[in-house]
Amino acid sequence: MAIRNGGGLANIFDDFMKPFDEIMEPLFPRSVRSFFSDLNRREPSFDIQDRGDKFIVTAELPGFAKDDVEVRVNPNSLELKAEKKTDEERKEADGTQSRKSYSYFHRYLTLPEPVMTDEVEGTMKNGVLELKLPKKEERKLEEKARRVDLK
Repeated sequence: MAIRNGGGLANIFDDFMKPFDEIMEPLFPRSVRSFFSDLNRREPSFDIQDRGDKFIVTAELPGFAKDDVEVRVNPNSLELKAEKKTDEERKEADGTQSRKSYSYFHRYLTLPEPVMTDEVEGTMKNGVLELKLPKKEERKLEEKARRVDLK
């Protein structure tokens, strides 16, 4: 079984899924199915910039509040996690309506240069996370991981 252009684990099962796609085509055209599968695969925009004396990391996390986001930084790596669960229940005259959702984001990044974990600053505003990671000076040694509290 060959991995097609683009690779990835999802493409390994293309031959297996072909008969199911043929059955589903009359009910749900490929354009509709691919639209919904793309919604499930979207990842937040993530950017890292080298500003000489520090790295600036920006992640767009729409729908997440700062309490939903956890940032851990080591001298040589950065880990971002965002998790949000909602469970709404609404009672109406004709019955109860329940709505649940779950969103999760995880990104681990090895930094190109060591950073000073004690001086990392982070803010979260309007769904945009911004981290300032000052680069480590050669004379400062730091080995422990630290959780970054967002402002």
